[in-house]
Amino acid sequence: MKVLMIAPTPFFADRGAHTQIYEEIVALEKLGHNVLLCTYGLGRDVSGVQIKRCWVPKYYKKLSAGPSYTKVLLLPVLAFLVLRTVQREHPQIIHAHLHEGAVIAKFCHLFYPHIPIVADIQGSLVGECVQHGFVKRGSIPCRALGLLEKKILSWFPVITQSATMLENFTSLLNDDKNVFNVLDGVDVDRFKPQVTNLELLEELEMNEQTPRVFFMGLLEEYQGVDIMLQSFQIVASHVEKVEFIIVGYPNITKYRQIAKDLGIESRCHFLGRINYFDIPRYLSLATLAVAPKISLTEGDGKLYNYMAMAIPTIAFDRPVSREILGETGIYADLKSVSDLAKKIQFALENPDEAKKMGLLARDRVVENLTWEQVGKRIEMVYESIRD
Repeated sequence: MKVLMIAPTPFFADRGAHTQIYEEIVALEKLGHNVLLCTYGLGRDVSGVQIKRCWVPKYYKKLSAGPSYTKVLLLPVLAFLVLRTVQREHPQIIHAHLHEGAVIAKFCHLFYPHIPIVADIQGSLVGECVQHGFVKRGSIPCRALGLLEKKILSWFPVITQSATMLENFTSLLNDDKNVFNVLDGVDVDRFKPQVTNLELLEELEMNEQTPRVFFMGLLEEYQGVDIMLQSFQIVASHVEKVEFIIVGYPNITKYRQIAKDLGIESRCHFLGRINYFDIPRYLSLATLAVAPKISLTEGDGKLYNYMAMAIPTIAFDRPVSREILGETGIYADLKSVSDLAKKIQFALENPDEAKKMGLLARDRVVENLTWEQVGKRIEMVYESIRD
């Protein structure tokens, strides 16, 4: 089947939404589908992915997540590219990522009403805009966005990646037949248990014998990074030898300064943005991993990677984390600095028990949460909307 994907984002930029899009494409290609991606004209090309890019102004360099006025202004430019590509390629399915992608797909639907469309929605439009400070919760613009989101979700069948989002969208639309939970996944061949990469350890000037707590993700307050660093301070005051590896962007300077103010700068290694395909090498350094995301509804792709590599994982106790980790996670009270520190310290002081949890997590993803399984679920949605 020929599939046209729309991704109004600077693909590829080594972050969660982009890795999900990439892995969905790979999974669908392995099932015999031909996928072509239309996206913005910044980001990097990835081997094996067919990409068409629209024009973007030279001043626009934003690769990080979150809304921006320029992104909105670029939607018509991307829409024109999509329309032209549909005309030339004659896709059998249009797979639109994000709310903005669904808006572009709706525009195309005016000209090509016979092509089935599915909207791939990773989170709440209102929630994201509030988290990024774009609007204030309860304000008139926020309520207007809520009405817009409901309208967008009503246009096409929706796929999402968690039971929480499935429940939210089903409730919002009062419709349980056109929303599908395909879950997220992980490449269990790329992400698998491996010995510590001693060469990388030496390059980063870390001691092999020192336990290492690992975090990867966007360095933003809404991702729980401020809370995480405060918990690291408590852990460092109780555990004589422990180091913290922090992979991600943006705001590296900001969080390095916060670590300095907390007195833990010498123990924190801010590695910045790492190529997605190099992540397993860095994860091999982890004694345990943390996932401090505080949003109640957003997915958390890093959890799948931690689990696939059998790394014991501490996460805040939220529905999405429980859905992914199940009984294999170590949970801290949501937004609690002290409890997160307590659970990290527990895992460090009980390595055998923590290791057992990590191995169970690996078994869980191999059995239930591979990208191959996700691809088949998406394929089933395609078939249902083409009937």
